[in-house]
Amino acid sequence: MWLWVGLAWCLVALGGVWVHHRLRQGTPRYPAEVAAFVLRLEGELAAAHPEVRFLGMLPDRFACLLEVDGQETPVGLYDAYRHAEAFPESFPRLVEQLILDVREVGLDRADELEFATAAPLLMPQVRSRAWIEERGTFGDSGLVSTPLNDELAVVYVVDDPSCMLFLCRAHLQRWGKSLADIHNLALANLRRAGAVPTELGREAVLLQSGDGFDAARVLLLDQQDGLLVAVPDRDTLWVGPEEGQNLAQLMAATEEIAERASHPVSASLFRVTDGRLEPVQAPR
Repeated sequence: MWLWVGLAWCLVALGGVWVHHRLRQGTPRYPAEVAAFVLRLEGELAAAHPEVRFLGMLPDRFACLLEVDGQETPVGLYDAYRHAEAFPESFPRLVEQLILDVREVGLDRADELEFATAAPLLMPQVRSRAWIEERGTFGDSGLVSTPLNDELAVVYVVDDPSCMLFLCRAHLQRWGKSLADIHNLALANLRRAGAVPTELGREAVLLQSGDGFDAARVLLLDQQDGLLVAVPDRDTLWVGPEEGQNLAQLMAATEEIAERASHPVSASLFRVTDGRLEPVQAPR
């Protein structure tokens, strides 16, 4: 029976990879000239502004999602597209001004965000420690995080509808809050958001709710020894009993999702041991 559960996880997970890939590459569809503008924008950002990450187009409007100074924020492109049509030779200056405008107007600053506003929106995210080392320092501050194991850590975001702001040391200093305060509040908010795995002793569970915090729900598990856990993507959590599982298939599916994910977390399969997530070694 558990073999079939493992196979089902592989099929669903690989289907999720295909969906993510199609969303990133194929939708929304634009006329050729608009698609060329978007491609040129992505190329200019990569070449001249490598600190800014282009995260893809939004499906419901002519806008993209950028990560600027540690914040994910939507940026409307209609005016930029019209300007580029009229003055194609000024495209590099146009992109530079676009980033300046985002920094000056579109980002929340630590000295502007009040704790009362942020508190109900605070949520945890599970990320790789390598991701934090790569992106966790910006400006004169840095992201705050709580280690989960040698590979994973928890960061904290203000999940506003218009952007996703990562918390840094400056926020905690301004608010007079400890890391433990933030961690406990974020977990309480995540618990209230629901979709917590149940029946883990008997059944494997796959979470892909799409709210951006499925991997973080590993923090809400009753850490029973012998459970297997996979968090290949920010929006994917698989957890189930080890008995009867095909480890090779589970590990292969996890690696495949992490490789193709828009927000990869870990290619490892973990086993709960003494309440900790320990990487599963490949079967010999």
